[in-house]
Amino acid sequence: MKKVLCPKCDNTVTFNERKYEEGRSLFFVCPRCGKKFSIQINQTKADDTPQYGHIIVLENAYCYRQQLPLFAGDNIIGRRSKGTNIHVPIESSDTTMERQHCIINISVNKQGKTIYTLRDFPSTSGTFLKHKLLNKRERVILENGSIVTIGATTFIVYLSEEEQTYTD
Repeated sequence: MKKVLCPKCDNTVTFNERKYEEGRSLFFVCPRCGKKFSIQINQTKADDTPQYGHIIVLENAYCYRQQLPLFAGDNIIGRRSKGTNIHVPIESSDTTMERQHCIINISVNKQGKTIYTLRDFPSTSGTFLKHKLLNKRERVILENGSIVTIGATTFIVYLSEEEQTYTD
C-alpha cells in the first residue's frame, strides 16, 4: 500500500500501487477537501547525490513505519509540515516532535572515514540517544543501529553499507 498526501490539506490517501503499471498517472479526489490531484506511479528521478545510509522510523500511535534516506552534510530531521524546510521529514501527528528537531551531520574525515554525528536543533522536548538526553550543543558520534528518540517518536540509524562494521 502506498500513501500520498493531498497538496491542499495534507490528508493521507492510501492505494495499492501494485495494481497499476509503472509510469501510469493516477488521479485522486481528496475525501476531506475535494481537491483533485494526480501522481505518477514509480516515477524515478535521475539523482546523482550519493546516499549515506538511512533512518527507519518505528511505527507507533503517532506515525507509521517509514524509511528515509540520509545524505552528506546536515540532515535536518523533524515533523513534516507544509512550508517547513527540512531534509528528512517524518510524517507524524506527534506534536512533541518539532518541525526542526535534530540534525544528523555526515562528513568524511582526512583518513576517508565517514563520520555520523547527532545534535539537537535545539528543541523543547530534547533529543535522546539510547535514552540519554543530549545536552545543549552536545554532539555525539552515531554507530550502525543507534536508537534516537525525538518527542514521542523513535528511529534507528543505519549507516551506509561501506561504513558498517561487523564483529563476531
